[in-house]
Amino acid sequence: MGEQKKPVNPKYIPFVSAPLFILGVLLTALNWRRLGYPEKARNTMKWGIIGLVLILVIASYFPADILKKMWSIGVGINVGTGMALKTLQMPEYTKALGGAE
Repeated sequence: MGEQKKPVNPKYIPFVSAPLFILGVLLTALNWRRLGYPEKARNTMKWGIIGLVLILVIASYFPADILKKMWSIGVGINVGTGMALKTLQMPEYTKALGGAE
């Protein structure tokens, strides 16, 4: 087996999440795995997929022209999710790197 890869700094999660929050979920889950928390990685993926399905189901009830007008809400959900994931992961990331940022 090769050397374990270093996790990506969680400060990038909101940027990755901006176009679609599931991308931030994927990065967060990858980081949890690299930090040695496979259960947190699975839970992050599970809740991210549940959230995506929920949003898609809710969006299916709105006409396309209304959804186009609500694009800023989608961006807010994406970035907000990324910021929350960053906040949850940053302490473990900092601890794993011995306090270095």
